[in-house]
Amino acid sequence: MSYFGAKKYKSTRGYSAEWVAKKIMEEDKREAIKILKVWTHRSRRKECIIEKVQELNEMTDNEVIVALKALEELHILWKLGDKQLDV
Repeated sequence: MSYFGAKKYKSTRGYSAEWVAKKIMEEDKREAIKILKVWTHRSRRKECIIEKVQELNEMTDNEVIVALKALEELHILWKLGDKQLDV
């Protein structure tokens, strides 16, 4: 896996999804979990376990980028009666 475009940005978060994917691949599992917890939205940090790191490392470049961006976002589910609204 090449992890195209892996670079550090000068922004509030500081890292691109590509950079995070590269670091998760290179580091040992404990360090990879720490990196993933920093990247992940606080409401989803319980998902940052060894199995998640292994799953991400088995994905293709494009799949891992999409998965990391999904982990970064807050997922809100509102239930209104019988209807459900994903935000």
